[in-house]
Amino acid sequence: MGTVIAFLTFALFIALIIGLVKPALVLQWDKKPSRLKVFLYWIIASILLTVVGGMLISDEEIAESTIESSKSLIENERYDDAIVMLGEIKPENEFFEEAQLLIKEAENLEIESREQRRAESAEADKKAAEESRDQQIEQLQRELESINKGIDFSQYRGNIESLQIEIVLFGTWAKIITDAENSDDKEMKTLAAKLKKKVKQIQIAEFPQLRKEYGKVVGKKMWENDITVTTNGTGARYVNFTGGLFAANKNKKDFQTQLHEVLTMFRFKQSRYRWYEGEDEYTYYTIYEGKDSEVVNF
Repeated sequence: MGTVIAFLTFALFIALIIGLVKPALVLQWDKKPSRLKVFLYWIIASILLTVVGGMLISDEEIAESTIESSKSLIENERYDDAIVMLGEIKPENEFFEEAQLLIKEAENLEIESREQRRAESAEADKKAAEESRDQQIEQLQRELESINKGIDFSQYRGNIESLQIEIVLFGTWAKIITDAENSDDKEMKTLAAKLKKKVKQIQIAEFPQLRKEYGKVVGKKMWENDITVTTNGTGARYVNFTGGLFAANKNKKDFQTQLHEVLTMFRFKQSRYRWYEGEDEYTYYTIYEGKDSEVVNF
């Protein structure tokens, strides 16, 4: 029946082409044939043919067509679509058993495909992990080599931005160290321990210098506002601000609020405020109470 419907559909199409060229050949019964009438008759006939064809095509023919379409889907690895389509074939249909065999085949192929994708994904993850490990080890080795050769920290002087860049470098080292410490790789952990030891030694030596330089740089800027800035104590852990501005407690508080983040970054233990040189009493704020050797975490 499907073949007959296909033939009639083709015949209608040929009639449409002929009728559009010469309407009288197709509409011989019509006294005033026209291309528009040919087109309208073709639409009506096509609709009728579709309806009648749908009524006349048997379930077996539909199932047979479904089987062929499903095979094509399976060949193209569209297993889920094929399974859904084959599942529509009813048990009473003569193609039911073939459909069930195809469903089983599609399910097995889907499992194999899924396992293959999983294996490929696992292999890709393993390769990526190995590459990441190699890159981390190379980075640890580079940083250790750089430190062993000696780093000229004098380049990080002269202004606040340069001083902060040096502290950011400490933070970068801390990130490298932490990532390696969180790894299960023994070689990576060993290199991280070596780097951490050297970074701690550098920080112990550098933070006091950074604080002293900070006092000098800020002191030059504050001089224009009649504010004196000095650092003192072991490792220059205290920063002192002296000026008439600090006669008012509100000014001390506002000034501290603005500087707190930066002073914490430089690991000052206290900031102290007084309004004239030689004043015995001063207002102080506690800032950083840790050690300079602690790795930098932003």
